[in-house]
Amino acid sequence: MPSGILAASGRCESNLNMTQLTPLGLLKILAQVTAIMVIPVVGGTVAGIVIDSSLGTAPLAVLIGLGIGTLVSVIGIWILIRTGVRKGYTETSNRHGS
Repeated sequence: MPSGILAASGRCESNLNMTQLTPLGLLKILAQVTAIMVIPVVGGTVAGIVIDSSLGTAPLAVLIGLGIGTLVSVIGIWILIRTGVRKGYTETSNRHGS
């Protein structure tokens, strides 16, 4: 009778040729994520403040600008993740010399 525990296959699956994410690569990703999140949200909020002050519509334009900025940020992060999955974030050179 089969149990819920899988039997060991006797082989070790390891990809030694896979490159690791470097600290510089991690910093690049962190900077991209920060820019993608901050610029649209702050831009939408500032645009909403400017529109509200000129039209006198209190918080309405700020909330709309904040919502649009958040939506743009979510789409930007989704595109960044999709691109990263397709091409990989690691460098293509092999550090082990093989």
